[in-house]
This record gives sequence, structure tokens and C-alpha cells, in this order.
Amino acid sequence: MKKIYISFLIVCSLGCLFFSRPVQAASLSGRIFLQVQDKGQAWYVYPVDAKRYYLGRPEDAFNIMRKLGLGISEKDFFAAAIRPPKNIMGRIILRVQDKGQAYYVNPLNGRLNYLGRPFDAFQVIRSLGEGITNSDLNTIVLGYLDSASNVSPIPVSQLGPDQRAVKFSWKYDGKDYYLNRIFSKALYERYSAMPRVLTYQQNNAPANLRDSFYAMFLASRSGDNTLDLVIEDLKKIAQDNEITGDRFVEFIMAFVQYIPYDTSKLNNDNQPNYIYETLYRNLGVCSDKSFLAVAILRQLGYGAAILDYPDSKHSATGVACPKDKSTGGSGYCFMETTNFFPIGVIPNTLKSGQAENSGQFDNIFSDDHLGTLEIYQKSSANVYSGIVQTMAKVDLIKKLAQTIRTSEADLGAISLELASEREVLDAMLLTLSNYKASGNISGYNQLTPQYNTAANSYNEKAANYQLKVDIYNATVQEYNNLTRAFYQQS
Repeated sequence: MKKIYISFLIVCSLGCLFFSRPVQAASLSGRIFLQVQDKGQAWYVYPVDAKRYYLGRPEDAFNIMRKLGLGISEKDFFAAAIRPPKNIMGRIILRVQDKGQAYYVNPLNGRLNYLGRPFDAFQVIRSLGEGITNSDLNTIVLGYLDSASNVSPIPVSQLGPDQRAVKFSWKYDGKDYYLNRIFSKALYERYSAMPRVLTYQQNNAPANLRDSFYAMFLASRSGDNTLDLVIEDLKKIAQDNEITGDRFVEFIMAFVQYIPYDTSKLNNDNQPNYIYETLYRNLGVCSDKSFLAVAILRQLGYGAAILDYPDSKHSATGVACPKDKSTGGSGYCFMETTNFFPIGVIPNTLKSGQAENSGQFDNIFSDDHLGTLEIYQKSSANVYSGIVQTMAKVDLIKKLAQTIRTSEADLGAISLELASEREVLDAMLLTLSNYKASGNISGYNQLTPQYNTAANSYNEKAANYQLKVDIYNATVQEYNNLTRAFYQQS
């Protein structure tokens, strides 16, 4: 009987092709390198300690930019723009007197490259990278940003010939977490050899071809308990940090979201990976990471599904949640996997296959801009309710934003009034000075009470203005803190 072979092309990635050239050890300082033998992963060699720092995601690159950046005055900045001194070559400089704008000083030519927003910074940094082999890269000591990184990778000397160590890193609720796990190279090779096309008898087609196709990648090989072990590790970390309930779902989904995006899937068939492959490589695109997230949610006893948006060529994970709070009334809350977003929040834009945080809070629970929604691999079980708290946070942030806009208009109007009254007072003061100089005591005595009354009125308004300014500044600070915490930005 004739068999039918079907493969679904899943497009949700874009990358670059990188070429390697020999690198001299003496010229490493301040350089950016792309690991051509391991999916083009980017590294920055910090001139101060000569260590390499991983530039995994836009937020990681931005974090490194801020923490390793060198503050510089406007005078020194403009001097550096003409001829940068040797001590800032290869450094990331921050204009402390101009909103902390960041620039990377290319050590090869001294040019200043503006870094801008996290995603822009990430793109600029990668565009300046040069290829480097694994052997050359391994000669550079690995650096970490904080003490929490003392969870060191498993030394190669402790691994068997069939083993590969992977260090996962992610952030939840503003705190960094790390997890080491050993994988089998042989098992990875067996998964690599598994089919990526759906096969069925001509007269016995599955009821839903894409559902059946996705089921292939959600299943583990017989004897493979890797996902169980990873989940147990995550449970232990969560227990040690008293993370429970809906927060545990968010915590474990952040683990998936922070797996680096695979930019290497360019100019190939872009077929999805099996879950073991995604964990082994510690890389994935939207489909790969959505499979992993769905499998984990099911293991934890939550309803889950794959949310497809063919018009946007994008896939996401759906976790069962209250229907009136769900995405498009589907019964599932959208969970972006290519970048960190709170569960239920839908990115405004996708750039190079990866979700981008626009910093806006309007319509962030609507998926209308992504096009038609198709749901596959539906399952029903426990419901995630944290979406209620997330929506409440967004409402508070939006109210604070409105308060800030109203306060700005109010402060602007008061400022104009004070400026006008100040002009009147200055004119009266000048007249008083002239009266006194000319000996016009009568005019001086007559105008003095008017001046004092006007001055008292001005001072009261100025005091009220300053109080409103203090309240405004406190509101802005609260808004900034909430928005940074919402997207886990430093």
C-alpha cells in the first residue's frame, strides 16, 4: 500500500552566515567573536579582565553593556568621537550626562557604534563580530557578571567520551538561576537521525495532519527520561527558593524562554527539533521551544497547546487559563518562547523571527496583529490563574502612565504661571530699586505691600509646585520600577 510523506515547514527564525579566520591571542581585548562551530554564538572579550562574556539574547547583551560599561563625561565623549584614547578601545562607554546612552568603541578602528535599545544593541554587536573556532575561543577565560554565576559549568575532565555538559541560565522575578545537566551524545545522534516527515498509509490519513506531525516531536524515545530529570532539577531549585503555585509555572516557563534563540536556521529547511535536541544544544526557535514548553506543562499537570499564527509564521505555547482571560477566548493563555514575556502577554512585533519588547502596554493581551490563530495538540488539565495578577499589574502600570501624562500637563501649566508671576515680581523689584535710588520714598512705601503680597502668593504656588514635582518624580520612579520588573530588565 502506498505511503504518504508530509513535512511541515515551520518558519520562525532568521540568522546570519559566519566565516572564521585565525585570531592572534594578543589582539583579543575588546573584540566580539562569533562561535562559528557552535551556531554563531556571540562573545565579548572585556578589556579590563580579558575574560569572555556570553551575548546570548538581546537582554543579555544589554545587561553586559550596562554592567561592564564605562561612564564618561560629555567632554571626554566628544573627544573620544574624534580620537578615542587607548584606555577605552574595545570598551562600552556610557554617556552619564546624556541618559546613559551607550556606545561600543571598536578596538580595530576606534569607531563609536551607538547601541540604543536592547534589540538594536544586540544586532549592532553581532554585526561587528568575527568568526572564531572553538579551540581559539576556549583559550579565553569565561567570565560571569555576578556572584550568582558561581554555578560553574561541569569541567570537561569530569565527562565521559559520550557526554556533553550544558549550563542553563535564566532569570525569574529579577533573580538569576543556573542549572547544570549532562547529556548523551549518542542519544542526541539517535534523535538527529529520526524522521522529520509525517508518514501514513494512503487510505488511512490522520484526522489532523499537523496535530499528528507535532505529536512526533512531543514524544520521547523509549528509555529517555531526560525531561523528567530536568523537571526534577527545576522543582528542587524552585523549592529551595519557595517558588510555588502559579509562580512555579512562570519560573519553569522562564527557563524555556531564556534558552538562546537559534539564529543558525537560515537558508536551510528549518525543520523542527525534538525536545532532547533543544535541551542538548541549548538552542531553539519558536517551534522547538514551544514543543519543550508544552511537554513540560503536561508533565506538571497543566493543560497546554501549540498556538500557530500562519500569517506571521510564528508559533507559541498556550497554557490553560480562565477562558474570560485567555487569548482570543481560546481557553489558553499565550506564552511567547523566543524571548521573555510574562505569560499572557503578546509581543507587539517580531523581528528576525524573535519577539521584541516595544515597551508599550496597550493591547498587549490581544493577538489580532498576528493574524489567524490555529490551535494544535490541545490538552485539558490544571489551569494557570496567574494571568489575573499579570493583568492587574498592567492596569496599574497604565494608570501610572496616565497619571504621569496628566501631571506633566498640570506641571507645565503651573510652570508657565510661575514664570509669568516671576516676571511681574522682577519688574516690581526693579521699580522699588529705582524708587529707592531716586529717593521716591512715597512711591517705594506704596509699592512695597503690593510686592510682598505678590511675593507671598508666588512662594505658596512655588511650594505647591515643588510638592507636585516630588509626587510626579515618585510616580515616575514607581512606573520605571514596575515596567523594568515586568519585563525583567536591569
